[in-house]
Amino acid sequence: MNTKGFVGSYTKKDGKGIYKFEINEKDQSIETVEVGYEIEASTYLTQHEQYLYAIKRDGDDCGVAAFSINEDGSLTYINECLASQEGTGCHISVSKDGEYLFEAVYGVGLVRLYKRNTENGELVELIDTYRGEGHGPNEARQEGSHIHFAQQTPDLDFLVTVDLGADVIRTFKYSDEGLVLTETLELHAGSGPRHLVFHPSGDYAYVVNELSNTIQVLSYNNGVFAQISPTLMTIREDFDLNSQVGAVRLSHDGQFIYVSNRGNNSIAVFKVLGDGANIETVEIISSGGTWPRDLNITPSDSYLVCAHEHSYNLVLFSRNKETGQLTEVENDKKAAEGVCVQFIE
Repeated sequence: MNTKGFVGSYTKKDGKGIYKFEINEKDQSIETVEVGYEIEASTYLTQHEQYLYAIKRDGDDCGVAAFSINEDGSLTYINECLASQEGTGCHISVSKDGEYLFEAVYGVGLVRLYKRNTENGELVELIDTYRGEGHGPNEARQEGSHIHFAQQTPDLDFLVTVDLGADVIRTFKYSDEGLVLTETLELHAGSGPRHLVFHPSGDYAYVVNELSNTIQVLSYNNGVFAQISPTLMTIREDFDLNSQVGAVRLSHDGQFIYVSNRGNNSIAVFKVLGDGANIETVEIISSGGTWPRDLNITPSDSYLVCAHEHSYNLVLFSRNKETGQLTEVENDKKAAEGVCVQFIE
């Protein structure tokens, strides 16, 4: 059976919203890429059980749309919750129990908390909105809060958000009553944190910093994050042109981290050491296109797909499970303005 996935895209130029694709892992090829559902500004997608959720904008109305995933990978529209006019989201995720959906809104620095129907996948209502505060020293990018990531913590007790504009990581309690801020970790001023991934143990997280092109290890315990190791560069230090971290993913075996670099047009690979408290650089290779926005690893851990926002191509890499190293095997399939890659688990 082929591995099926989706690509979310901008719709500023040629993008259609949601693309679906299939990888033939035996033949090492992306067999098909086609429009899965035309929807405006579907820049991030997330799956929960047999449902897919997509960021959506309709004029000034912003929020999230819900779909059911059919056996052939096609999508059936369920409903949408366009409950705000304060900006389109950039990241969404669903709590493990399926009760809640979290949305990060970069432009105006918001976190939105939605109620979800666990029986049929519908989005029920917008419960609460948190507005971030603060700014950083980068006048062009950090004039105010820009929240770029929102996800449940591994202990299932908290919501963690990453704020690029204010250089902070915030932790919240959440419920039907709304969001309650519990902890704030200040990161290096001007670093511009963007996304993070958790170690399988739940004791460590790896945060990538968009503006400083770095990755660092954080410890995590009961809603509290702390910085515990030096930062590593995601690009070579002699690269002096504009570059910005795009995405971070952890292999399913928890042994390797992959980071996309826009501008440098590269993918950095890091090995997780020991219990997860340290990492080391494995390689930094070409991404095979221009402006690599997102990447993701197949459920088999054997392949990685990278979507390029500007050159439109999806690049397929084979992955060495022992060393973490990548080998490009195909780069000619297109998903216009692709910025998010999700596989059907």
